[in-house]
Amino acid sequence: MDQKQVIDKLSDTIDRGNALETLMQVDEVLESINVYAYENWIEGEVVDGPQIERYWVTVTLMYPRKLMPNPDGAKRLIDAGCKVYYAKDEFITAAKLKTPDDVDYEQRGGSDEQPKAKEVKRPVWLITLEIPRQFMDSIVVDKLQVDDMDIDVDSVEQAYDDDLGEDDVIRNQ
Repeated sequence: MDQKQVIDKLSDTIDRGNALETLMQVDEVLESINVYAYENWIEGEVVDGPQIERYWVTVTLMYPRKLMPNPDGAKRLIDAGCKVYYAKDEFITAAKLKTPDDVDYEQRGGSDEQPKAKEVKRPVWLITLEIPRQFMDSIVVDKLQVDDMDIDVDSVEQAYDDDLGEDDVIRNQ
């Protein structure tokens, strides 16, 4: 897996309007099944998805090889009806230019050109989750949590519907 591929996939995901909402629902499913209680599950980075199909939502998460998520978390997902696939891969990214050894002189053109960093291969785990759509459809976000404070989404929407401004909210408290 190449860093450019991941960026392209995520750019395509951002362009779809409901992708972020779906990713938040995936996060809510993982949280409701208590997967984050298992070691390293919280460390995952989305590298592909969500692919939304009729019955499934598919997301691929990447973890450094040394931070493999606890398989008991995957078992918990499987018991809940999800499908979990593990794969080893290498993530190809550019090295940070700290020393002259980090420059790839063979790829570099003339002396006028900016230095090009060497490619670095990092071993990773790719975990693909297929989550039933019924989980996604059953999640309703009624409350948001901001700085340890619960915010009732319905109250906020009602305030907008009632055209309550900042001054009205302050007077009503």
